[in-house]
Amino acid sequence: MKTLQVIVECSNCFTKDERLLKLGKIRYEIPMINCYVLEIPEDSLEKLKSLKHIKAVHQTTKITAQMYNERKIVKVGTAHKQGLSGRGLSIAVLDTGIAPVPDLVQPVNRIVGFKDIIGGKERPYDDNGHGTHVW
Repeated sequence: MKTLQVIVECSNCFTKDERLLKLGKIRYEIPMINCYVLEIPEDSLEKLKSLKHIKAVHQTTKITAQMYNERKIVKVGTAHKQGLSGRGLSIAVLDTGIAPVPDLVQPVNRIVGFKDIIGGKERPYDDNGHGTHVW
C-alpha cells in the first residue's frame, strides 16, 4: 500500500492524540507552527482530514535545486575550460551576522572569519538571524 508524508496542522497537536497514532507514524513534531509530519497509508487521508481538531493537511513534496539555467547564465563552462573550479576559495557573506550553529561548525567549523562593524564583537553571533539563514 502506498504511503504519504503529510504536514498535519491542528488545534492542539502536542497531546499525542491517539487518533493520529492509529492512522500513521509521527515522523517529526513542528511545535513552532503546531504541526506534525505524519506518514500515513494513502487510504487514510480522508479520515485524517475529517478529524475535528485537524485544521489542514498539506502533502509534502520533494524539492531540488535546478542549476542548469544558472550555470549557462554565469558561463561556468568557460571557467571550467580555463581550469577554474572554485576550490580553495572562501565566500564572504555580508549580512546581519552569523551564529555558530551546528550546521556551520560540525563536524568542522566552516566559519573562517568574522567582522562586526556595528557592535565590534570579536566572536561570531547573529542578533537578527538573517545572516545565519542566508548562509
